[in-house]
Amino acid sequence: MSESAKNQMEKNKETQSEKVQGEEAIALEAEPFVVHSLAKEKAGIPAWAKVGILLFSILAAGYLAGVIYFSSHFAWNTRLNGVDVSCMTSGQAQQAVENAIHDYQLEIRERGGTTEYIKGSDIELEIRLTGTIEEELNKQNGFLWFWNGVIPNESSIEAEVSYSLSSLYQQIHALDCMQSENITHPVEPQIIKQSGSFVVTEGVEGNKLRGTEVSVVIRRAVSDLVTYVDLEAEECYVALQYSEEDAVVLEALDYMNALQEMKIIYEFEEDTETLVGEDILDWVILSEDYEVSLDRKAVRAYIEELKETYEIRGQVIDFHTSYDRDVEVTSYIRSSELDSSLETDLLIEAIQDIPVSGKNKWVRKAADMVSVGDTYIEINLTSQHLYCYKDGNMILETDIVSGKPSTGCATPPGVYRIRSKTSPAILVGETYRTPVSYWMPFNRGIGLHDATWQRAFGGSRYITQGSHGCINLPLDIAKFIYENYGAGDYVVLYHLAGTESGTASPAGRASSSPVYVPTEAETETEAETEYPTESTTEATTAQPEESATEAPVEPTTEVPAEATTGQPEEITTEAPAGTGDTTTE
Repeated sequence: MSESAKNQMEKNKETQSEKVQGEEAIALEAEPFVVHSLAKEKAGIPAWAKVGILLFSILAAGYLAGVIYFSSHFAWNTRLNGVDVSCMTSGQAQQAVENAIHDYQLEIRERGGTTEYIKGSDIELEIRLTGTIEEELNKQNGFLWFWNGVIPNESSIEAEVSYSLSSLYQQIHALDCMQSENITHPVEPQIIKQSGSFVVTEGVEGNKLRGTEVSVVIRRAVSDLVTYVDLEAEECYVALQYSEEDAVVLEALDYMNALQEMKIIYEFEEDTETLVGEDILDWVILSEDYEVSLDRKAVRAYIEELKETYEIRGQVIDFHTSYDRDVEVTSYIRSSELDSSLETDLLIEAIQDIPVSGKNKWVRKAADMVSVGDTYIEINLTSQHLYCYKDGNMILETDIVSGKPSTGCATPPGVYRIRSKTSPAILVGETYRTPVSYWMPFNRGIGLHDATWQRAFGGSRYITQGSHGCINLPLDIAKFIYENYGAGDYVVLYHLAGTESGTASPAGRASSSPVYVPTEAETETEAETEYPTESTTEATTAQPEESATEAPVEPTTEVPAEATTGQPEEITTEAPAGTGDTTTE
């Protein structure tokens, strides 16, 4: 290579070197921080990472230390047979449990912060451990030592426990909390009157214990070697059943306040009898479960007093007939004959319903007090027809023969009650004695009975072949009425224009009858001959007010018979009837 070529190459190298150095200089000027950053990365681990590593190492070391420690120690918050063995080794726990067994006593925590004790020595307590402390320790998970003490751990070592049961019961009965002088009985919320209205007082819990529950809880505690029992936590106290906010209490409160505003009015023509809330409250019975009821005896006594004070006889009532027409009928029911039981029921029902309905007034008219209800016998004297109603349903209808008007023996209308029943009976006249099978008087000597001598019933037959006032019935009909109605049932008799009937129904003849039945030859002269069917006198001795179960009399017994007189003049104190005397049953 020539000298010039060498020189040229050297020159090019120098030029190239200068160029590279220039580029490096420019790069260093353009990115000075990059070079600095790279320098810092090469300096070592960041401080925060070092702190994290240190903390983790400490925690790991602490956790491992805890695992090692609690593999041979009980976790904190641990109790064995009521003894605190937290952080103890099995040996230490064994000693603690044995010491506790030797000095065992049961702490009894009572309401109000009071405590009492029953010592093991007082009940001849003997204990022999059958389980081991080591077994309980092994049940513990050492790897969860940090969590085991968060929740209290109560466990028991199996042991054979014996004690004197009689001594234990003596100790229980001797506790101060069981002595009567120290017992405050619980009091449920009370409804009392205060400042003119009823209010509810707050209930009192008291401290009365349930003896059986106390014995069970204490026996279980001793058997398990538990060191204390909380009688309230164990629900040994007699608890209140209600609070002043319970719906049943508030309903009773509202009812009592409504009763104060109540008014009951009885109307007897011009006289009135008024019951106000204060009177009614005297009859109220408030049960332990806040059910409000009424003293039925007291209510009935009030009804009986009304019956003695006021007379209702002579009331004119509107009666709805089977012909769908109303008629006015005079009632001859005396106050003394009123159904006291029914009136008592109606008054109680009214008192119970008024607060519910929102009304505070109930009126009972005398005319309503003699209402026949839904069980009665209805007799239309104009149509000579009878209807039997039972519980609102018509169960029988039949033609009848009533009293003969031309002899003054027309059967008087009105509202009456059956006084008694007799089967068989004898209707007594001045010159004859006529037996009947069924006899049911309702107006002195006037009553319902069978009349087998009648050839027919209904129509206009009563005009010529009528009775002395009684209601003559076919034998089977009389038997049916006798069996389905009794003393106290109502009989309503009335006249209703436009219901006359000219057709009579033939009488059926019974195959056998205890009464005399005329022969066919005898019946041919019936139009001219009036059979001696009934008595011409009436009873002077009062019939029993109610005797639905009255015993039958002998066939020869004489009974009150019908009246012989006709329709009476206007009577305000006595029912229409005849006059005279007769022997009684």
